[in-house]
Amino acid sequence: MPNKPGARVQVIDRAAGLLDAIARYSEPVSLKVLMAETGLRASTAHRILSSLMQNGLVEKDQDNLYRLGLKLVQLGIRLHSKLD
Repeated sequence: MPNKPGARVQVIDRAAGLLDAIARYSEPVSLKVLMAETGLRASTAHRILSSLMQNGLVEKDQDNLYRLGLKLVQLGIRLHSKLD
């Protein structure tokens, strides 16, 4: 069955929301702050963040604070190299 135009994938929307929330801060941010920013439950946010970490899109430091991952830089560089 083909997707309808404008159809959304909830987990991708939630992951994008978490990435946007992390990007709003210049310093690493706690799960509690991310939950408040996105309205996600702790278990949902943690599960999505874990997947984002496995894919290099998010990193977690020794204090359990989250920041954007280096993979995003790599993707940005690839995009930038293809732009005129």
